[in-house]
Amino acid sequence: MESLSRAGQEMSLAALKQHDPYITSIADLTGQVALYTFCPKANQWEKTDIEGTLFVYRRSASPYHGFTIVNRLNMHNLVEPVNKDLEFQLHEPFLLYRNASCQYTVSGFMTRMTVTG
Repeated sequence: MESLSRAGQEMSLAALKQHDPYITSIADLTGQVALYTFCPKANQWEKTDIEGTLFVYRRSASPYHGFTIVNRLNMHNLVEPVNKDLEFQLHEPFLLYRNASCQYTVSGFMTRMTVTG
């Protein structure tokens, strides 16, 4: 986990809980990611208007894990539950995933993360 002071951890957790009261703890984070989606027609990755801090968290209700990108560009954060429909591939420094809607997405420029529990 990137270094956050105790006060910083508590502030981040409180901010996340405003959007999801079932969040119990932050499992990991990275300070800067940018979100891209794959455009099949152009056969290329396109940058979205979402970039910021990525938080991986634990929840007290199902699904028991999730992640969010707290967007620095606008008020629209990315929120993804971690469930059986979510597929991941790590191609450092990129994390590719496909969600239940079969949308291929990549979060780029992230540091290595280890999620436990």
